[in-house]
Amino acid sequence: MNSPYPRGSVWRRWDLHVHTPESFENAFGGWDSYVATLEAVKGVSVLGVTDYFFIDGYRKLLELRKQGKLANFDLVLPNIELRLGTFVPKRGDGTQLRRLNFHVLFSDQLSPEIIQEQFINDLHFQIDGHPEDNHGKRNVTKTAIEEAGRMVKGVQPAFKGDSDFVAGCKVVTFDLTEVRETLKKGCFDGKYLLFLAAENWDQISWDGQDYLVRKNLLQDSHGLFCGQSKTVAWCLGRIGDMTAEKFVMEFGALKPCVHGSDAHENAKICKPDDDKFCWIKADPTFEGLKQIVYEPDSRVYIGPTPPLYHDEARVLTSVTLSNGKGWFEDEEIPLNAGLVSIIGQKGSGKSALAELTAYAAGSWKTTEQGSFLKRAGNYIQDLVVTLKWADGTETLQRIGDEQSNESKVRYLSQRFVEKLCADDHIGTELIQEIENVIFAYTDPTETLNSSSFEELRAARTEGIREDRNVLREDIVRLIREEAALRDSKAKLKEKKARIKALQDELVGLQKQIPKPATEQEKKLQAELQKKRELLSQVQQEVAGYKQKIQKIADVKARVASFSNQMMRFYVEVENHLKEFGVPEAARAAFRPQFAGDTEEPLAKAASDIEKAVVAKEGTVQKPAEGTLRAIEGEIKKLTEIDTADKARQKRIMEIQTRIAAIGVEVSRVSAEIAQIEGPEKERIEHVAKERLVCYGAYFENLQREQKTLEDLYKPVKRRLTESDASTTEQELEFSIRWDVDVDTWLKRGAALFDQRRANPFGDMDGMATAAREILVPAWTSGNPEAIKAAFSTFREKFRSKHPRDFVRSDISIQDVSEWLYEVDHIRLNYGLKYNKVDLEKLSPGTKGIVLLILYLGMDTADTRPLIVDQPDENLDNESIYDLLREYFKLAKARRQVILISHNPNLVVNADSEQVIVATNTRRASGLPHITYQMGSLEHGTAEAPGIRQRACRILEGGDVAFQTRESRYAIGRKPLAAEASNPSAGL
Repeated sequence: MNSPYPRGSVWRRWDLHVHTPESFENAFGGWDSYVATLEAVKGVSVLGVTDYFFIDGYRKLLELRKQGKLANFDLVLPNIELRLGTFVPKRGDGTQLRRLNFHVLFSDQLSPEIIQEQFINDLHFQIDGHPEDNHGKRNVTKTAIEEAGRMVKGVQPAFKGDSDFVAGCKVVTFDLTEVRETLKKGCFDGKYLLFLAAENWDQISWDGQDYLVRKNLLQDSHGLFCGQSKTVAWCLGRIGDMTAEKFVMEFGALKPCVHGSDAHENAKICKPDDDKFCWIKADPTFEGLKQIVYEPDSRVYIGPTPPLYHDEARVLTSVTLSNGKGWFEDEEIPLNAGLVSIIGQKGSGKSALAELTAYAAGSWKTTEQGSFLKRAGNYIQDLVVTLKWADGTETLQRIGDEQSNESKVRYLSQRFVEKLCADDHIGTELIQEIENVIFAYTDPTETLNSSSFEELRAARTEGIREDRNVLREDIVRLIREEAALRDSKAKLKEKKARIKALQDELVGLQKQIPKPATEQEKKLQAELQKKRELLSQVQQEVAGYKQKIQKIADVKARVASFSNQMMRFYVEVENHLKEFGVPEAARAAFRPQFAGDTEEPLAKAASDIEKAVVAKEGTVQKPAEGTLRAIEGEIKKLTEIDTADKARQKRIMEIQTRIAAIGVEVSRVSAEIAQIEGPEKERIEHVAKERLVCYGAYFENLQREQKTLEDLYKPVKRRLTESDASTTEQELEFSIRWDVDVDTWLKRGAALFDQRRANPFGDMDGMATAAREILVPAWTSGNPEAIKAAFSTFREKFRSKHPRDFVRSDISIQDVSEWLYEVDHIRLNYGLKYNKVDLEKLSPGTKGIVLLILYLGMDTADTRPLIVDQPDENLDNESIYDLLREYFKLAKARRQVILISHNPNLVVNADSEQVIVATNTRRASGLPHITYQMGSLEHGTAEAPGIRQRACRILEGGDVAFQTRESRYAIGRKPLAAEASNPSAGL
């Protein structure tokens, strides 16, 4: 089963259209020069030996190859060219008609004798332009063709210079129906291909009367001989309004186009015009050629060089295992640059090769207990894994040594995918994977030199989030201010009662003042009372001045603090300005500072007030009239006046002092009452409004962040909606959503309430219901106005009952307000939807599809080899074929993909370029012995089984099992044209 081409299907140059000296028209100059020219050809793997109607030239080349000549070609195939008796327009306007040529390429497994006896000998030809010919069907022999030549030379002067044979060859035509019937013989089954020679068919009008003729011709062919780029694109459904679906519906299948030099002279051999070389990605075998029928868009290419798009520094060319200690052979395993599928029975060593490769590349970071390296690591210590890369570099890693941090491949272990896609798992790992895809689609000029999406998001939203933190602090500040105002308001009744008590006390005191014994004493009492009241007023005035001095000191401290903040701000900004290249002179303009000298006005104000204090207090010596010291001196003198009754004089002094104090307190408390009933009452109303405004502003800020994030996601959204995105990709949707953890919020609130008493909603269940009905829809809407309206409705219900009636005794109203206005339970999150369903609500299998779409179809920035271990475990075959198959085909065109799978829809229908078959046998010691065989999917025939037959046994249960299921499904054998669209036919 070993393949001579273990690397599998690679691009090779084929020329399937080279004539020989046996062709009726040629300028080769004989066989010697012809063979010498062929042997000088370099870089061409497969040669198609073309002759008109016969196979003599191919027979001659086979004999030469048996003699050791033409060894520079891997394969030589026979190509018999026939002219059909069918006319088609030569130009798009239909003004000129031409005959079409048809090519029959046979397998090299058919001997020239079988082709001659079973095909050529059973064909018949007609003579072009001579429908009156009564000879009927003519056998394809040189004698019959010479006879036809003599006939046309007698009636058509244009042929008089030709030999009878050449003239006959020019007018011989064939019936394609007969050709097809002849090829139905069992000896030709699967061993021929029909190619129509048709240039510029994309430019032909398909409205003419011969539409059906041309349609049938195209349907009956496996492909076209054509080098015109527009026709190639047309045959693949990629030009104009001819889509792939429309082409398949019209002509049965997409058609591959091959091209050759059509050499009739030595100078043209393997040198097509304009370097339109034909590149085929396949083994140089006829089975390899057949793959272009199944994969016409990816297996054949016409151009100067093959379509190699991989980054050579990120393509593994081989994995070498050495010092395997009996577990592995010491061998080099070559790897294809496209899709490498590792297959085998359970426990055969498929994952072992993947894990060893990932380990050597520094990408095996799993701690999975069931992994191969976890189970076998102690037994294979010192196994050396060498990775060779297409750029010529090597990576060497010994099992047991610490891995590098290079992470040269992207490794998705089976359990990693299962974990990410589990029913109960939407964690940071999956989010990070989504973020990586988003970051990959971000224009490098928009990344702000960030190294990850997390860094970019932080950079783009830093200012917005700082503003949001300020708003959050403002809400708390306003709550505390309102709490203080309400505490002050709650003392209003007490203050008014205090006024009344003082007034009552004043009345009582006034009644208790002893009546003066003399008129002189009466005047003395009145004068003392006046002086004491004046003293209280001056003392209160001085206290007010000193309060202002303290406030000036506070302002000075705040100014100094703010000045320091401005300086810190400038120092931080100046570093950025230097980075931007702003010159030093210009940087001064960015330095924030006060417009003038703040110290001078504050110092002057303090000095003026201190002077006023000094003036009010008075000097120690001879204080001015009306000053504090002067009044105190006057009171002292009045109290020193001798009276007859010292005890009464003392009592009068005490009462007068108290009356003066009552007056001062009444004045102060009255001012406080006026403040509460005036400015503070008005402030309470404004605080509530400001707090609601801040609450709404918080969500406006959140909305700004949402718009910023949406700008970051625009590249991905464009990729998902652009016209060339697949239907599956278009069903994916990135969305910014407002997530609300209402349960946690309610739980924190419940801790504040006395559960034995009814709250404004009855109980916590009622409050939870109201919150979900009123608040949650608004919170999740992302509409700040709707949020404010809903919150106001909910808050009004709260106000219908005093908090003291339902909160715990140790909880303050401020605590309740801070909980009610909490915002931390509402945050932005981005989600991925598939078919309008949030990712976390999808089944594990559908999550797996979405995850693989991200890796295969959208993560285009990562060109490292992608190793995926059994991604199909939770997926049905229909989803794999309809959704994932194409993504694997797309991914392998830009990055190397190494796939471990049991599913034929991935291995076969995704068209693996290389299949590695893992086998595990037990040695006498009981230890496993793991070996690998590899080759292309097309390697192997019924006569010589190979990779294809082994894949059929492993993936399908064998050909008998496959055919039994096929018959049970009653699908039946597809016709030839339809067979081209059935990749399973490749088995």
